Amino acid sequence: MTHRLRTQAIVLRRSDLGESDRLVTLLAPRLGLFKAVAPGARRSKRRFAGCLELFSRIEVSLVDKGPGKLGRLEEAVLHDAQESIKADPVSIGHAGYAAELVMAFLGEGDDTSNNWDLLLRVFERLGKGPLTNAELRRLELEILASAGLAPRFGECVSCGTRQTERWYFTGESGGLVCASCAAGSAQSMEITQECIAFLAGLQAGETPAAVEAAIMNPARDLLARIIDIHVGRPLKSREFLRQLAGR
Repeated sequence: MTHRLRTQAIVLRRSDLGESDRLVTLLAPRLGLFKAVAPGARRSKRRFAGCLELFSRIEVSLVDKGPGKLGRLEEAVLHDAQESIKADPVSIGHAGYAAELVMAFLGEGDDTSNNWDLLLRVFERLGKGPLTNAELRRLELEILASAGLAPRFGECVSCGTRQTERWYFTGESGGLVCASCAAGSAQSMEITQECIAFLAGLQAGETPAAVEAAIMNPARDLLARIIDIHVGRPLKSREFLRQLAGR
């Protein structure tokens, strides 16, 4: 059964469909993540003018055809084109990473209230410039927490102990383990107490202004491995961020 509705949405992805249509992936505060066809969007310069660009916040009139079926956009009104983000390549990369994280951990129709607020907050922050490395790590932790997958940094995920001389991450466990539980792992990554304290602080809401590379780099690698295990693949936008950092 089809019905019409109107909602705010953020454009997370778009691609060409057929000769004149465009397929868009949108995030809405109540509908969650969904895909819809914008008929004739590539030919008409009036109907969806400037509304279907990446990261734009829009208001759409939508024909919803039910679960598992593509919706159809009838009209779109632009609220925020995120021009300040699009003026800076690094900010574009960070916005793309945030969008891909949301899409990776949300299924169509999932409750999205937390992710909607988070993405609006991230885009507002990006309007002032790129995120810091600490802010990127906090973003990753918030996305994991929203999906019910928040890492535990105070105890071994295998045996539950809080006392160990060294902490390790193993792909088998998907989290931190003590030295005893890591002994049989062929691929383990040692995590320092300083790195654990930094990540635990981010989970608690702290955002330090400056963090040494000796702490930040392993924190980045650890969260990347945790995310990739849950998603089942490396995120494409992360490679773009590496290229930007290399320049």
